[in-house]
Amino acid sequence: MNQSTPYVEPSFTPRRSLIENVKLIHNLIFSKRPPIYRASQEVYGRLPWSTINSSGKYLNYALFSILAGVGLVFLISLTEEVVDYFVVAFVTAIIPALMYLLWMNRNDRFEPEPAWMIALAFGWGALSTLPAIILNDLTFSLVGGWSGVAGLTEEPSKMLGVYLMAVSPNLRNEFNDHLDGLIYGAAAGLGFGFVENILYITRLVSENPLIIGIRAITIGMHMFCTGLIGWWMGYLKVHGISINFTNILPALAYSATLHMCWNTIGSFEYLSLIVFIAGPILVLYLNKMAKEALIDEYYWGFASGYAPVEMTR
Repeated sequence: MNQSTPYVEPSFTPRRSLIENVKLIHNLIFSKRPPIYRASQEVYGRLPWSTINSSGKYLNYALFSILAGVGLVFLISLTEEVVDYFVVAFVTAIIPALMYLLWMNRNDRFEPEPAWMIALAFGWGALSTLPAIILNDLTFSLVGGWSGVAGLTEEPSKMLGVYLMAVSPNLRNEFNDHLDGLIYGAAAGLGFGFVENILYITRLVSENPLIIGIRAITIGMHMFCTGLIGWWMGYLKVHGISINFTNILPALAYSATLHMCWNTIGSFEYLSLIVFIAGPILVLYLNKMAKEALIDEYYWGFASGYAPVEMTR
C-alpha cells in the first residue's frame, strides 16, 4: 500500500502486510488516535447529477432487495410451519435495526449520506442472506456443524454490496471517507441482521419469548463487523489508497475472525452471556470510531462550507 499523506501520525497509517494492518485495525478500534488533519482530495468528491437523477432506480433496487430477503425467510417459515409468528418476528426485528441505524447516522452531521444510498446498503444486507444461507448449508456439514464457520460465509456476503458501492463509477464519489464507509457498512450489517432475526424469532418465539430481546442485542455484532469493513474502505480512500479486494482483506479477516469467535462462544450455554455483554460494547466502539471520523471531517473543512455539495442539472 502507498501512504500518500504526511499529515497523519505514521503509527496510524495503513501498512504493507496483512498482519500489520490487522494489528493496526485493532488499535484503531480500541485506542484513541489523533485527528487526520488533511486527507486525499478524493474525500471532496461529488455525485454527478445523472446519478442523482437516477436515485429512484437505486431506491427500487433497495426495496426489491429487502422484499427478496424478507420473502426468503417467509418461504422458510412456511416450509417449517411457523408462519403464524412471521408478523411478530418482522415487527420485532425491524425496530432495533432501524433504531441502531438512525442512532449511528446521527454522527454523520457535516456531509450526510443520501437516504437512498443508505437504503441501498441496507437492502443489499437483506439480500445477502440468500448467498449466506446457501454457503452456510454447504459448509456446516463439512465442519461438523461448527457455527463459527458462518463468519467465513456471512462476512464476505455482507460486505460485497458495500464494496461495489465504494468502487462503482456511479456511486463511489458519495463514498467519501471512513465515516461514510462506516454508515454504509453498518446499514448492510443491519439489513442482514434484520432478515436473520426474522428467521430466528419466527422459529423460537413460541418456545422462548426472550429471543426477541436477545436478537435485538446480538444484531449489534452484524452492525459492527460490516461497519468496520466499510470504515476501513473509507480509511484507505482518505489515505489515497485504492479500494480493492487485496487492500480490504485485513478488515474482512478481522471481522470474519470476530464473527467466528462470537458464534463459537455463543454455542456454549454457560459462555453465551459473554456475547450479550459484548454486543453493546462493540456498538459503542463503532460509535467511538464514527465520532473520531467526524472530527477528521471537521479538520478538512466539512463543518465550514467545504463539505461536498452534490451537483444538480
